[in-house]
Amino acid sequence: MKFLIRTVILFMFLNLAVKADSTETKRTFKPKKTTVFQDLGYDLKYFAIDWGAFFAAPFSSSKNLIISSAVMGGTILSSTIDKDVRKHFSVPGTEKYTGTFLDGPIAYGYVQYPSIFGGALYTIGLLARESELRKTGRMLIQSLVYSGTVTMALRYATGRHRPFSSSGNQYEFSWFNSAGDTQSFPSGHTVVAFATSTILAEQIDTWWARGILYSFAALTGYARLHYDKHWFSDIVFGAALGFGSSMFVIHREREREKEDKRKMKKGGGFSFSPTMNGINITYGF
Repeated sequence: MKFLIRTVILFMFLNLAVKADSTETKRTFKPKKTTVFQDLGYDLKYFAIDWGAFFAAPFSSSKNLIISSAVMGGTILSSTIDKDVRKHFSVPGTEKYTGTFLDGPIAYGYVQYPSIFGGALYTIGLLARESELRKTGRMLIQSLVYSGTVTMALRYATGRHRPFSSSGNQYEFSWFNSAGDTQSFPSGHTVVAFATSTILAEQIDTWWARGILYSFAALTGYARLHYDKHWFSDIVFGAALGFGSSMFVIHREREREKEDKRKMKKGGGFSFSPTMNGINITYGF
């Protein structure tokens, strides 16, 4: 709990520091004042809308289709060297925690911790009326949920055997199996680590934040490989899924911010917001 509180305080400081930067000030704008219930309704609405759009995104344009195909092609190609990578980098029979530096990256990939962190950011931002903190918390939770549903679906559907439970063949599958030893593809820890790092790095928006956070996410993938819990291709796809999910969420949010800014410049129009007793309809001149 102390670690969580310190992390929240640190992120709030970083958030304020970024806002104080002149380049950041130029690209931000002050939205109209809203209530807690209006913000909550807004976030729930776009959480659901974005979730649906997320599943359609790989097929929504030729560009996205090319990117999705490239990720799948890269994953398949990387699987051809799974056994060689395992031979050189994995240590079969090791435990998840060994008292080494890699224990940190392993913990970083547990979904409980960034979920609690995202919830804390969201709650603080919502109640303190800090929109950037609120949005960051919501986007983090969005990315974890969206990528998590894909991860669980793929794990169950493919039933890929983990390296330590296979006969040495990286292409062993028990389709539609929920056993723990057949939950190798993709690496859940890597998905979580890259989803978390991407949201935080892009929100902080500095070179050093990207360097630290993306490096730590990569270490999470390496740790799972080192402890023989995943094949190399599990890590590759997990990193792409975590990163892609967060970039999708960020893109959707930035597009809404641009639209809000355009409307504010234009002025006028109706706006709808939920209240305790129904829906509030206002018209701006």
